[in-house]
Amino acid sequence: MKYKMPVVETDRLVLKRGTLDDYKKVYEYDFTKLRDINGEFEFVRYDKPEVLELYAKEYDEADNMLDYIMFLKEGNIPIGNIIFDKYDANNKSLEVSYNLHPDYWGNGYVVEALTELMDYAYSNLNIDDVICVYAKENHKSKRVCEKVGFKYYEKVIEHYNSIDKDIEIIKMIMSKEDFYSNLKFR
Repeated sequence: MKYKMPVVETDRLVLKRGTLDDYKKVYEYDFTKLRDINGEFEFVRYDKPEVLELYAKEYDEADNMLDYIMFLKEGNIPIGNIIFDKYDANNKSLEVSYNLHPDYWGNGYVVEALTELMDYAYSNLNIDDVICVYAKENHKSKRVCEKVGFKYYEKVIEHYNSIDKDIEIIKMIMSKEDFYSNLKFR
């Protein structure tokens, strides 16, 4: 499925395609260490800029995903990203993932951006469901899912090559109908 990526705004954020420099600011830290996936929680600087260059190029050239960088309106500062991808034609669903630079945690930015982008996706992309996936140990992602109103869908085990470990993955789901009937965040 080919997507158009318009600029989307919220009260505090501008959501749009980013540059390689934006990715470098967002991914200042290694998110695998910040997710507490391997029983650790550390602020470790990301040391693989060549990987970010591949990400930025891949996302820039991809026509089957939406990869938004979250910018604070005040100062035009890149603080995180939200990616919609893995379209499932049988279920008319997209998967969403997100990252937020730790300097901006606890301010509701991901919930604000995710809510606005889900509204865009449901209104414009002919999808019925959005799936959010996170590692069981990642309590911050779980909290975001709960605040937006996602519901438990299933649990799977995936092997994370970067730490050579099987991880319990929780999948949450939000139907278009539930999204528009759930007004707690609007």
